[in-house]
Amino acid sequence: MIKSIRSYPITGVILQLGIMMALFTITRLIFYWFNLESFQTTTFSQLAIIFWGGLRFDLTAVIYLNILYSLLMLLPINGKSHPVYSAITHYIFYITNGIGLALNSIDFVYYKFTSRRTTVLVFEEFSNETNYLQLAYNFVFDYFLVVVIWLLLLGVLVFLSKKVVVSSKKITSLISFFVQLVLFLMYSGLSIIGARSGLPPKQDFPLSPSDAGQYVENPGDIVLVQNTPFTMMMSLDKPKYAKQHYFKADALENEYSLLNSPDDSVAFNPLNIVVIMVEGLGREPVGVFNKNIENGTYKGYTPFLDSLANHSLIFLNSYANSRKSIEGSPAVLASIPSLQMSFTVSNYSGNKINSLPGKLSKKGYHTSFFHGAPNGSLGLNSFVTQAGIDHYFGKDEYGNNDDFDGVWGIWDHLFLPYAINTMDSFGEPFISTIFSSSSHHPYKIPEALTTKLPEGKIEIHKSIRYADYALRELFETAKTKSWYQNTLFVITGDHTCRSYYPEYQTSVGAFTVPIILFQPNSNLVGIDSTVVQQIDIMPTILNYLNYDKPYFAFGEDMLHPKKDKFAISYYGNAFQLIMDDWVLQYDLQKVVGLYNLQQDPVMMKNLVNKRPVIQAKMTRKIQAFIQQHNNRMVEDRLTVENY
Repeated sequence: MIKSIRSYPITGVILQLGIMMALFTITRLIFYWFNLESFQTTTFSQLAIIFWGGLRFDLTAVIYLNILYSLLMLLPINGKSHPVYSAITHYIFYITNGIGLALNSIDFVYYKFTSRRTTVLVFEEFSNETNYLQLAYNFVFDYFLVVVIWLLLLGVLVFLSKKVVVSSKKITSLISFFVQLVLFLMYSGLSIIGARSGLPPKQDFPLSPSDAGQYVENPGDIVLVQNTPFTMMMSLDKPKYAKQHYFKADALENEYSLLNSPDDSVAFNPLNIVVIMVEGLGREPVGVFNKNIENGTYKGYTPFLDSLANHSLIFLNSYANSRKSIEGSPAVLASIPSLQMSFTVSNYSGNKINSLPGKLSKKGYHTSFFHGAPNGSLGLNSFVTQAGIDHYFGKDEYGNNDDFDGVWGIWDHLFLPYAINTMDSFGEPFISTIFSSSSHHPYKIPEALTTKLPEGKIEIHKSIRYADYALRELFETAKTKSWYQNTLFVITGDHTCRSYYPEYQTSVGAFTVPIILFQPNSNLVGIDSTVVQQIDIMPTILNYLNYDKPYFAFGEDMLHPKKDKFAISYYGNAFQLIMDDWVLQYDLQKVVGLYNLQQDPVMMKNLVNKRPVIQAKMTRKIQAFIQQHNNRMVEDRLTVENY
């Protein structure tokens, strides 16, 4: 027999929220049981971590659900013991929390159809339905057990909450008012911290759905950490992609298909792959990409990269798909551009994806990701999990805080060789991604190198010079490894940096990053002037290895002699398509800009409607891309399996 507990309002509220926390944990356990077939590889120890991590997400959801109830219970006013006031607060508590339990309960079965926690997008998905009552009836009839479980959970909630008897003391003096006010303010402050899951500069502040990745080893387990009220609330204030209908299905596939079907008659070539993403490395600082600057006398700030380029294949017209560090990894490793919003923190971050490491792991590759920043920085460890990468090496794994730069991470010239040395312990073949961190504001340089590295025209140039120095250290270490000759190195920037020259300060220049392919003693040597982009890296590598299975990619093979290669990005309020010497800007309804980059590199002369043939051709291309991108994001169709 559970006895009643008498408490003051603040302790009563805490106890009530504790009851909800316990019920949310129970719903997580029931969710796991209903969908056991989806979590067969999840071990008991992994489940323990998942349930522990789930408490953070539950606390956020429970606090948000009970904002009104807590406010009414803790306001420093008289009359809270009145029967009407008491009834109102109780019903608010039961209704809001009953809805929370219902959302969790619905996903016991709805998850089987979506493979993700439900977001507010579900209302858009069913917005064209007219038979809501019939749908509701069918759900209740077909999944009567879920309804029974929800009613039982609601009954437990009512039963236990009634055991918490709150005694409200009247305000009889200024002192008693002040005490209640202080308690109210204290609770409000703690609630904000709990709802936001901490305080800045915590790396995962505020908590987002993708942060669940840090508690799992298998990408599919992320849904176990989350709860449905959390994903619903977090999706309320985020933009959603608008589905487009420029083309019918067949015409869309003819215009731009995302399905790659390689030739399976050619033997797979299991080279090791090392992808190097340099923080803030735009094309402007790299001398070999800028032979035309300063009448051919420009040297740039990357002497090592320039020397490596003599033995590499470089793409003179290479572009990033976005402007943020958090968006570079999905583009490079999964061929997913972040256009109007960052993929990893959007409503669509839970979508199933294909990735380069995920595909190669099925070929027996060891997969890893290195980032010298504190673990969790930029949400990279969460994306690493989603991408199917098995091993993450961050500042924690490096294990020596003496080498921390005090701002972003371990000094690059120390962390990059560490990454190469760590790869010695991997069996071949392997694919490893190295994401540098030092060439970031405030552009710190190790004290021992400060006087050895030249200054530049703007502050970041010296920092890029240091990043280049760190790359030299990386390759000097790599040359000593037995696996070096059998490795393809891919070098790019995660996004551009600040620019000095006018041609790099345009809406196109803002996305210019180098893309360099280097394989020791191979025929990957020369200069390619076709337009390429970060999302082309994944299909290029897969095709270069003679990968023999179908795969999904927004990008294309950079090495394929196909015409009309392009790069896409989103700048301001318009999509931007670069093709050959042209750039077209489109706002979902009309073309708003058309420029010839060869004749007008600083984009001063808008040629909209003055070049009808090229404008029509590029408009079809950008419309097809947007329709493929937006519709597939909304419909969660980013893999071959659900193509």
